[in-house]
Amino acid sequence: MMPKRFGMSAGRVAIVVAAFASIAGVRAQQVPQVNRSHPFGPDQCGPADPSYIKTANETGGVPLFLQRNEAGKAMQLMRESTRENVSTVLWASAKLAATAHNFEIPVDSVTERITFTFSVDTKGTKLVLRQPNGQEVVAGSPGVEDTELNCGRLITVVKPRPGRWKAEMSGSGTFWLEAQAQSDIYFIKAEFVERGGRPGHEGLFRIRGQPVAGQPATLQVSISATETRSTDFALVSSTGDVLQKVHLHATSDDRDFLDLAGEVPLPSVPFRIAVTGRDEKEMPYQRFYATLFHAESVQVIPKFTFDEIAPGEKRTGEFEVRNFGPAQTFKATVVDAHKFVTRVEPQELSLAAHGNARLKVALAVPAATQAGIDDDVIVVVASTAGPPTTNSAIVHLSVADKGAH
Repeated sequence: MMPKRFGMSAGRVAIVVAAFASIAGVRAQQVPQVNRSHPFGPDQCGPADPSYIKTANETGGVPLFLQRNEAGKAMQLMRESTRENVSTVLWASAKLAATAHNFEIPVDSVTERITFTFSVDTKGTKLVLRQPNGQEVVAGSPGVEDTELNCGRLITVVKPRPGRWKAEMSGSGTFWLEAQAQSDIYFIKAEFVERGGRPGHEGLFRIRGQPVAGQPATLQVSISATETRSTDFALVSSTGDVLQKVHLHATSDDRDFLDLAGEVPLPSVPFRIAVTGRDEKEMPYQRFYATLFHAESVQVIPKFTFDEIAPGEKRTGEFEVRNFGPAQTFKATVVDAHKFVTRVEPQELSLAAHGNARLKVALAVPAATQAGIDDDVIVVVASTAGPPTTNSAIVHLSVADKGAH
């Protein structure tokens, strides 16, 4: 039996409630944050703070524009998203034009239940969901929990019929559509890696931040594949369309945790990792990894010579910033949870094409700080003009015992 995976792994749901101005993240144990969205009336869907829409899109979540009396209805999505072994089957967002927007959603034979989340920023946009036999899913259908919202719809189907389901959307404005399945077929991880490590302990390690445009990129994935016969990988856009197929080779024979890796060309638009194939009963399946990747022309590389710092100690770490694009100016933002960072120099970098520079980060740990505390120093570098590009890096530090150095 496969190990069970708990918690919401497929991102977050941004819940924008009229007149309440709040956002609730449903990732396990996540603290709700303030959403500075403006109140909106019963015939409106928003507006919402753009930063929360961006966060939902980047993490594979769905923003829900709820009226005050609809907040309780979102519990359906929270309940389904936090079941064991839940993974994303489809994630798509786009602006609707004059014609309808249609999707095929393959449902495999080992899916226990599936939830379709549909959200819109324009009232009146409609979703029609059809089973593989063409029958429309409506309230009261066997095994269906159908929740209509002012600006969307939530549909949970227990023991769904295997095959290709169809979602048909019509109307105007921006829509979000996500399908999440509870199934023993799911992504465990998908990340870009590079070779590193100490002599004798070399291996592939996750890169810092996003991959660099125009540079070799190695993708490593791990999936639960016991119930599958085949695995084919692709890069898909935020609209759910296939950008390009990629070839990955297996690095293990264990299909409980099937590991694969390979070099992939990077598209010029943001993308997700998708796997498709046939299950043990020859039914089609599909899974999306929730994180949205994007190739950037700037890179941030930690150059710290230490990973511990003692109470009362002051040290300076460095990050190297490399520009792989045209000459640009970049702003550096550095934060850490415990506020050990006291100075960043320089805060703005002017880099020539294919130029690089060092960013110095001064840290000071108060003398009364308890040993064993962990602190993450997060650096975000973003262009201030010209082609937009941004990247980041994280350094993990621990507070050591006094006199450890």
